[in-house]
Amino acid sequence: MQSRLRRIESSKLLRVVAAVAMFELGLFVAGYLIYWIVQRPGDLDFGSQYAAAYIGIHYGWSRLYDPTLIGPIEAANHLDGFAPFQHPPPDAWLAVPFLPLPLRLAGLIWQALGLAALIAAALLVSPSRRWDRTLILLSVAGFQPVLFALGYGTMSPLVFLLLVGTLRAMEGGSPVLAGVFLGLTALKPQLTLLTIPVLLAAGYWKTALTAIGVMAGLAVASVAVIGVSGTRDYVSFLVSPETLLHPVPWTVKGLVGTGTPSFIATAIVIVAVVAAGIRLRPGPDVALSVGVLASLFVAQHLNVGDFVLWLLPVWLAFRAGRPWWLRGIAAVTWLSGWLVVGVPIVCVVCDVALAVALVAAIAQVRAPAAVAVTGRPASAPGP
Repeated sequence: MQSRLRRIESSKLLRVVAAVAMFELGLFVAGYLIYWIVQRPGDLDFGSQYAAAYIGIHYGWSRLYDPTLIGPIEAANHLDGFAPFQHPPPDAWLAVPFLPLPLRLAGLIWQALGLAALIAAALLVSPSRRWDRTLILLSVAGFQPVLFALGYGTMSPLVFLLLVGTLRAMEGGSPVLAGVFLGLTALKPQLTLLTIPVLLAAGYWKTALTAIGVMAGLAVASVAVIGVSGTRDYVSFLVSPETLLHPVPWTVKGLVGTGTPSFIATAIVIVAVVAAGIRLRPGPDVALSVGVLASLFVAQHLNVGDFVLWLLPVWLAFRAGRPWWLRGIAAVTWLSGWLVVGVPIVCVVCDVALAVALVAAIAQVRAPAAVAVTGRPASAPGP
């Protein structure tokens, strides 16, 4: 009894320490974000979406990926340094309603929508208990990738909200709706692409096939809008040496290098996550978490703000009944988000470690269950 009371008191103390630490980190994130908005208002990934939408409306959607058209838009907004548009066409369509506004105001509104998406995602996942909900919200506020996701105005918060919607719909018994949400994450496909083979392997056919259908629909609509020449330009970008050989230190490229080694490693990762899905048939939370972690690990293009998607597997590792060691790895993974810029190799290791830990936790639960049902270990031969 006394041992149990000591564990409860230790747990409470850890929660308080975690809350205080995340609150202080959150103050830094909020302060720097305000500085960013005031001092660097044009330093936005959203700027490339805004420019792409302008190009589509004024020059034609077939020229969406023409980098020579960005200069006049930069000059009109008294800015420089816009990155070429590198996203699927629907990302540009989302920016069309913002064109009547100056870029700086449009960017500020987009950042506010990103913040709202992150808060909504946290509230959708958090348990009903007020203390747990507070910790989840603080984990958003104090997570450094959130600073970059909001500061640059990336698509990541919207993709994250769609991913959380996928989980809620799957656990709520709406697999088709879940597939629609997951399919819409094709707005930034490299962040969630491997969730589909994991879901297929784990038996979530309706969700996976619906997602494939939505993605295919977006692809057909994109080709219809930008035409053959625009599609050719986009495909040329995707398969260009600058893209395929671009070093991304916080992915598999940081471990094995670019080119053929990274492609081989990617194939190994795909086989591994599919095998885990077939063997363990994990629940929706673990299946989505492993798929996201694998997607981020093998992504050919990634930025710091994209690591906001780590929050979902970290949160799910703290669900009731999960082992203490899984929670510990998840906490370390969250902390490593502050090392994405300075020590990216740590983030690569933590990404893999959390995925492996989630699979191991499920395997640990399944093994005793198999013994209880059959009276012998799951690996034992049959009569």
